[in-house]
Amino acid sequence: MNFEEAYKKLQEGTATDEEAAFVARELENVRRIRSILDQPELSDPEISRAEIETVQKARKAFNHKTMLRTIAIVLCCLLVIAAVVCAILFIPSNISASGKVKLSKDQALDAAYTRLVEEIGEEQAKHFYVDYAHRHLRYVGSVFDGIYVYKIEYEDAFGREYEIEVNSNSGYTVIRDINFG
Repeated sequence: MNFEEAYKKLQEGTATDEEAAFVARELENVRRIRSILDQPELSDPEISRAEIETVQKARKAFNHKTMLRTIAIVLCCLLVIAAVVCAILFIPSNISASGKVKLSKDQALDAAYTRLVEEIGEEQAKHFYVDYAHRHLRYVGSVFDGIYVYKIEYEDAFGREYEIEVNSNSGYTVIRDINFG
């Protein structure tokens, strides 16, 4: 039953007993709610000041927590985006480069030592030892086309260094740096 229609019928005098009783119940409910709201203890200014302070503290705490959550969510989203971008960029190049590897690390060390002998002679090369040997990814034209290059550093007792790079696909060797320390 709709209160507005029943109230209008009651004013016009065309309401049934049931509609009149419904309007009377609804008006009684409104009267009870108004009496609760008009009670003096609810309108006490000390209570409202305390409530305002409590609400302000609660809002401040809520805003602080919300801000921290928002920052954490944004950082997590940025990390996920960075991981996806890295996966898109680096996984294909790693797959591409892995398929082109023809030299093992030992073969690359042999090729680098041969290049060192060509550069300084076999007698001098005997005094050098491998200080560093690592394979790293190098891009050939795009991020989807890569090769692995072995970077091998030789050093002797006097601090002289030769840095030689070996292409893991072709075996081509290049002396990249010489340091007579």
